[in-house]
Amino acid sequence: MELNKIVDQIIKDNIKSNMSDEEKIRVIHDYIINKVEYDKVRNDTGESNYRSNTAYGALVQGKAICSGYADAMELFLNKFNIKNYKIASATHVWNAVYLNNAWYHLDLTWDDPVSKDGNDYLYHKYFLVDNSAL
Repeated sequence: MELNKIVDQIIKDNIKSNMSDEEKIRVIHDYIINKVEYDKVRNDTGESNYRSNTAYGALVQGKAICSGYADAMELFLNKFNIKNYKIASATHVWNAVYLNNAWYHLDLTWDDPVSKDGNDYLYHKYFLVDNSAL
């Protein structure tokens, strides 16, 4: 499967065996945000030339909406054997991650904002935050 090979290659190129789980998650979080552009067209119109609502859109086509970011991150978390699931509201999807005997929220979409000035930003505001911080 093409997507599985891509995930394996990204891990091979970016993850070291001595990294903690949190370090692995941060590296992949940053990798995805730096390689993926938010698909504003799909968000605004519901139509897009990209499969941006899936991991394929994020990792192969470089375009994602929240479900695409969350799906992509889920693939890596599963490869790392880190317990996780996706959380969805009526309008948004993000990841929940179990680390160090606690659940944390991980939202790549909100850490990759669409800026009004055209610059590309990478935040960690929603990187492994607990319920009270969220």
